[in-house]
Amino acid sequence: MNHPLAALRPPLAALGMVIGLAAGLGASQTHADPVRAMPVRDFIDTLAVVTHVNYTDGAYVNVHNVADDLAWLGVRHVRDFVPGGSPPFDSYVYLARRGVKFNFLVRTNIDESIAQAAALNTAVPGSVAAIEGFNEIDNFPVTYNGLKGAAAGLALQREIYARVHGTPALTGVPVYDVTGYDPKLVDTRARSADYANTHVYPQNGEQPTYNPNGDRWLPAAIGSVKKFDLPMVVTEFGYFSMPQSGWYMLGVDEATQAKGVLNGYMDAAAAGVKRLFVYELLDEKPDPQKKNAEMHYGLFRNDNSPKPVAYAIRNLTTILNANMLHRATAASRDALAYTLADMPVSAFSFLLKKKDGRFVLVLWNETPIWDRANGTPLTSPPASVKLDFAASIRRVDVYDPLVSADPLTTYRNQRQFAVDVPDHVILLEITPGDSAGT
Repeated sequence: MNHPLAALRPPLAALGMVIGLAAGLGASQTHADPVRAMPVRDFIDTLAVVTHVNYTDGAYVNVHNVADDLAWLGVRHVRDFVPGGSPPFDSYVYLARRGVKFNFLVRTNIDESIAQAAALNTAVPGSVAAIEGFNEIDNFPVTYNGLKGAAAGLALQREIYARVHGTPALTGVPVYDVTGYDPKLVDTRARSADYANTHVYPQNGEQPTYNPNGDRWLPAAIGSVKKFDLPMVVTEFGYFSMPQSGWYMLGVDEATQAKGVLNGYMDAAAAGVKRLFVYELLDEKPDPQKKNAEMHYGLFRNDNSPKPVAYAIRNLTTILNANMLHRATAASRDALAYTLADMPVSAFSFLLKKKDGRFVLVLWNETPIWDRANGTPLTSPPASVKLDFAASIRRVDVYDPLVSADPLTTYRNQRQFAVDVPDHVILLEITPGDSAGT
């Protein structure tokens, strides 16, 4: 196991936190200045997934499937343990040559772990994107020079940091922090980590950021390490697709898993998280009787068939990567003026920009998606949100990545219109009025 099955309820002090997301109860979101957009390439670089290439008795034994699945998704960043004795080192070289970028968790032997990471980065330059300290030292304790518990894990993290930054073959490779210690008891991560790190698993089938009962899973996790004033990663996040009922559970059906994961990716990017790793790529082993929740976190089932969440991620990256046949004349513009009216408190927006000059306005409404008492999905009516772009827009294509990579609706030469925002991410691809056509 590589994650907690019972994440703690966020502290009361953090429940009101929503970081970097735009929301307003029944009011307009009026922007005095145009909104600056994140480049699509930067957003796609935040998408990541956990793999277990080191597991040789399940779905991960077929390393070709791992590479093909990642390419099909349009995701290249993975989190895994550094190569060990099994599978062979060549498996990691193969993945790296297919474009996979590794965040490597260290093993117990730090020297060997760093040497293996350095060897891969030498064999395929740029394939090691980060080195991460020990995983969840509260669940998997370590010892060091007579120290135990968090003290040992924090001391080892300083060793990892020094060794990585002292290894020429890993020059420029950042160090992600250890997980599983109480940030409230630690004042600084200087000379210990380049990135703050946290894990979050929304409980009770709840949305990642907004829930009417006050739970703010992702913002609370981000808030817990914000004081370190470092860029941030979330190296585990997810839902397993084995429906559950009750309190402090993680299981939902496959359709709800797709909503939660897609919203989580967008919440994290909008909050400034450098990279969010969804747990995990593949259901590790068959579990037809659904007795082992651990076997159902995958984006793909054990037989390598895509779940709805895999289709949704592929649709998302396909839509974002698609460009016009001709570059837009407004390609140098990095911001867009718009107003959103009647946005509920549970709804969010985030602006992206394609390299051809078009914008993508992302909207999502984090209303309840799971009936925790009965263990069944919920669907709330969409919110009708009014958009005003301050000037006529040449074209707006509306996409729902849970449905298709093709537009569901197209608006032409309009300044104002209303759009229904559901409980999951939708995309409005905007061709400004001064842009060239396709």
